[in-house]
Amino acid sequence: MRPRAWEAMLGSTKGVGMSTAVHRLGPSKRPVARAPARRVRSGALGVFFASVAVNAALGIYAVLAPDFGETEGKILATSLFVTGAVLLALASEPAWERGLLGPVPYAGALLGALAFALAIVAVWAEPEAELYVRIMATIFTIAAGCALASLLALARLAPRHRWVSLVTFGLLSLAGAVVAVAWWWDDPHEAYVRGMGAVLIALAAFAVSLPVLHWVDRGALAAAEPATDAVRFCPHCGARLAGTLGAALVCGRCGRAFGVTAAHPPT
Repeated sequence: MRPRAWEAMLGSTKGVGMSTAVHRLGPSKRPVARAPARRVRSGALGVFFASVAVNAALGIYAVLAPDFGETEGKILATSLFVTGAVLLALASEPAWERGLLGPVPYAGALLGALAFALAIVAVWAEPEAELYVRIMATIFTIAAGCALASLLALARLAPRHRWVSLVTFGLLSLAGAVVAVAWWWDDPHEAYVRGMGAVLIALAAFAVSLPVLHWVDRGALAAAEPATDAVRFCPHCGARLAGTLGAALVCGRCGRAFGVTAAHPPT
């Protein structure tokens, strides 16, 4: 059982004055939901560690070998770009698996892979067309914005701090737009550049504040949970669900059947 999922389950009954016991009701099933996200995560992790190994090997070779040439440099750059694409996919995966922000996490992963694929083509083919570079940079900007939004969406804030989240996503959208426009502007006006810098600085300030507020508000959110006999999380995989104590439940993500009963402490 995952510790995070177990803590979430205990959090749902906090304040009830009882502990819980989990009983498996039947044989485990294959995951029936969110399978694409789980497969993407497993595949992305495999590619990530493989690319890290290649980067490390080529980096060591570049330091030790005197004849590290252009071809080896292109191979190293290719491996680094693959690592970057995988990192964007991994950054988008938690929000994707939890169903947050609709298509934004999908876009972050897919556009990130496309942007880094175009970068790999640029490394080997060396296209001279300026249009190619602008298209690649624009796609990368959108992908990075989607990945950052996917990470920021994981923060849970108390109602009094929700405005921080709204302002952060507004600044992120504005920053993505002004940066994307800048790629297509041959000689942007100084006022535009200054305004873009101001938006990016404000975005950085709010983006850093979100995880801090998430940590600060964790106690208030736990205390605000209603003291009921509701079961809100699967104890096996942590997926959100709706159920009650004593009822037979089946997780929609991992497919496991289980029941949760109240175990009152002895008097």
